[in-house]
Amino acid sequence: MKRLLFALLLISMIGCEGIKIDFEGAPMVPSAPKRPDVIYPEYEQERPTVNLEEVFRQSNWIGSQDEGSCVWASMMMLFRWQGREDLADLIEANYENGSWPSDLAAKFDAHDVRYAYTSQKNDVSFIEWACATRRGCGVTVQGAAHMVIVVHMDAEQVGILDNNHIDEIKWVPREAFLNEWKNSESWAVTPVYTPPPPLPYEGQSK
Repeated sequence: MKRLLFALLLISMIGCEGIKIDFEGAPMVPSAPKRPDVIYPEYEQERPTVNLEEVFRQSNWIGSQDEGSCVWASMMMLFRWQGREDLADLIEANYENGSWPSDLAAKFDAHDVRYAYTSQKNDVSFIEWACATRRGCGVTVQGAAHMVIVVHMDAEQVGILDNNHIDEIKWVPREAFLNEWKNSESWAVTPVYTPPPPLPYEGQSK
């Protein structure tokens, strides 16, 4: 009994380093058969990156002050894409008419919405980041009189989802879009939540 207690005390003092494991007497287990390597087919990145189904798209509407609600329609679509239908419903129930960077920021802050934005800085990297993370972003066009969503950006093209024409994605040359955006106060904004994972893409988009 004393020897057992001494051995247990010794093990507790030295930890695992003092334990020797002997595999020589263990029965042999046959190794698993070698499986053939799986070759996955190549596929292109989903196009557009923010592939919002039409059922989740939100049309612009005229608010109580006879102003378009394009900013709010754009945010509702981004909330839905990022899995926050509750915030899309909150926006729809409480906000309308026009908005601008400080106004939107104050209202998002009041509801503890996580978001990121840039304004009047011509920060193209923000839009690239928003698309690379599959969040997309609302951007101003037409001299900052209108907001649309960038749903895709690559080296050559930009995909635009306009809340005035939600039935189609408009593809425009990258430089033409950036010129329009920079001449429209270069406001870009997105909620920062979790978009769905990408899907394999084959063929051309609609």
